[in-house]
Amino acid sequence: MALREAHLEREAQTRRATKQRRLLSLGGVLAAVIAVVALAVGISSGGVSATAASGSRLSGAAFSARLFSGIPQHGTVLGRPHAPVRLVEFADLQCPYCDEYAVQALPTLVRDYVRTGEASLRFENLSFIGPDSVAAGRVAAATARQDRLWNFVDLMYLNQGEENTGYVTASYLRQLLDAVPGLNVAAALSASQSPSADAALTQANAYAAGVGVAATPSFLIGRTGGRLQQLQPSTLTPAPFVQAIDALLKRAP
Repeated sequence: MALREAHLEREAQTRRATKQRRLLSLGGVLAAVIAVVALAVGISSGGVSATAASGSRLSGAAFSARLFSGIPQHGTVLGRPHAPVRLVEFADLQCPYCDEYAVQALPTLVRDYVRTGEASLRFENLSFIGPDSVAAGRVAAATARQDRLWNFVDLMYLNQGEENTGYVTASYLRQLLDAVPGLNVAAALSASQSPSADAALTQANAYAAGVGVAATPSFLIGRTGGRLQQLQPSTLTPAPFVQAIDALLKRAP
C-alpha cells in the first residue's frame, strides 16, 4: 500500500485544493475516437519504452499483479458473476479523481469483498476527456476481450500522466500491456484497432447517459439481480464503499 499512497501524494500535489469530480462532456467522444485511430494503428509498431508517463520506470506492476491474481475476470467484470453485491464504476482513464479511487479504495474492496466472493466490480470506460482517454480506452477494451481489463486499468492509474499532454503514446501503452500477466499483447494490439473497440466505448457512454451519470467517477450499487442505485460517496476512500456494501450484505455496522 505504501507505493499506492506515495503515488496518490504525488498526484495531490499537482491538483487544486478544492476537488470536484470531473464533469462529463459526452458529445465529443465519437469525434475523439475518429481522431485517435491513427495513433492506435501505430501502437503495434511501437517499441517498449523504459519509462512510464512520469519519466520514471513503470510503477506498481508487482503490486497490481498480486491484487488481481486468482480473481476471475469476465470482460469488464471483476469477481464472481453471481456475487451478492454489484458495484459499477463509470470512469475515464485520464480522470485524476478516478485515479484517487483506484489508489485509495479499490485495493480494500478487492481484498475484502471481491476476493471473498461477496461483491463483483464492473468498469464502464467513458473516455471523454480527450484523445489520450480514447487511445487508452480502445486498448482497455481490447484487454477486456482477454479478461485482463482490470490489470490494465490499474496500471494505467498507477502511471497516469497529466490530462491531454499526449503522454498516451504507443510505447507507453505497449509498456502497460507488457506488464499485464498472461496477456497476449499482439492479439490485444490487433483488437484495439478493430471496430469492436470503438463500439465498447460507445456502449459505455450510452449506458452512462441512460442512467443519468454526469461525472467521473460515478458509481451504481445494488444486489445482484435487483435494481442498482447511484452511490454518491463522500470521499474516495474505502469507508463509504464499505458501508454501502455491508448494508447490502446486511452486516451490522
